[in-house]
Amino acid sequence: MSAAALPATPPAPASVPAAVAAPANDYLFGRRRTVQTFSLLCLLMVFDFADRMILAALIPSIKAEWHITDATAGMLSSILTLGMVLCAFPASIAIERWSRVKTASIMGVVWSLASAAGGLAGSVTQLAASRALVGAGEAGYAPVSYTWISAAFPKRRRQLALGLFSSAQPIGMALGVALGGYVATHYGWRHALGIMALPGLLIALWLYRGQDYQTVSVREIAGKSPAEPALRGRLAVIAGTPSLVFAYLSAAMGTLQWVPAVFFLPTYLNRFHDIPVQQASFMTSGVMLLSIVGVPLGGWVMDHYNRRNEVAKLLFPIVASLAATIMLGSAFGIVHGLAWQYGLVIAGAFVVSAAGTGPLAMTQELVHPAFRPFSATCAVVTLHLLGSVPGPVLAGLLSNHFGLNDALLYLALAGGALQLTTLLLALRYYRRDLRNVAQHQLQPL
Repeated sequence: MSAAALPATPPAPASVPAAVAAPANDYLFGRRRTVQTFSLLCLLMVFDFADRMILAALIPSIKAEWHITDATAGMLSSILTLGMVLCAFPASIAIERWSRVKTASIMGVVWSLASAAGGLAGSVTQLAASRALVGAGEAGYAPVSYTWISAAFPKRRRQLALGLFSSAQPIGMALGVALGGYVATHYGWRHALGIMALPGLLIALWLYRGQDYQTVSVREIAGKSPAEPALRGRLAVIAGTPSLVFAYLSAAMGTLQWVPAVFFLPTYLNRFHDIPVQQASFMTSGVMLLSIVGVPLGGWVMDHYNRRNEVAKLLFPIVASLAATIMLGSAFGIVHGLAWQYGLVIAGAFVVSAAGTGPLAMTQELVHPAFRPFSATCAVVTLHLLGSVPGPVLAGLLSNHFGLNDALLYLALAGGALQLTTLLLALRYYRRDLRNVAQHQLQPL
């Protein structure tokens, strides 16, 4: 839809005017201090996802010990995400009312200890409980980091910074799967959980003294009573920004498409191509590692083209979503040889990773600074509740009935079609919503 065809701009919600931090043209804490804290956030994000994804490499070993089904294996992934969803909004309150950096540090300590505790599990139920605690610890880490990065970096570097931070995710996923597979093969899956938890614990303790900025109260902008807006009011602000809602949904549908594929890829390679577990884990890590280049490269490209066209952050993901869906659908629905399947999965993962920072940036630029943790939390909850939680479970259930290959094919096509639809809807409203955004300057502590 063209800009001329967009509906007239409605007034911003009266209860909470929109505003967005504008760190002028420089770094909020100075470049050196900003980069120091940013580096710690990135390192901790690596071990966030390493502790999260290590289970993908351990599933064959756990299945051999406890004789669980694919559906139960998928549940072990989904229950971690469920723990994140249940604790996400309480975590966002702590972020808003206390320190972003200190909250992130404490979360890292919690999930690292919970992950290590999984190595002591004597049953599937005990392991599931420890994974749920890992999810609870990770609940607010991504939102708090997105909020801090959006405030600390100048606008001209924002999507690049978000891309670099997001590239820590595939590094962590690859590290978790590769190291987890190696340790599980040589020492057992329980040792893998304990070894992976230690670096994250140390980094989390180091982060505690990182740089932070003063929290901006919504009432300072709105001139309202001392009470902060209730949850209903906050949700009303989010619901009144359609492009923001569709940005949340697009990320969720992309997750529904890709999380099951990555989670079950070691099992798929082992089952259909007789590849040993350790080698299958390394091959899966290779898929994830491509995102190290794809995510920051995509962020840099969108930063560049956004200067000319403000909707570039949506146009690029639309094209990438279509291309990635074709590639992933072909991998599980058309070709059958290992080289073709693996090559298409790699190509699709690279393309989709390059487009992720566009909708992510929208979750921060379309809201008041005090709402940024809440907006990021809404994004994470939506992503997990509609993507990460049902994805592996649906793949496992479909696999039990139709086989793993068809299960991954169905989710690839359905997730891709839904993501493309939500991105197009976000594009329809984005310019209008962006015009409603006011400006507000943040100050370092």
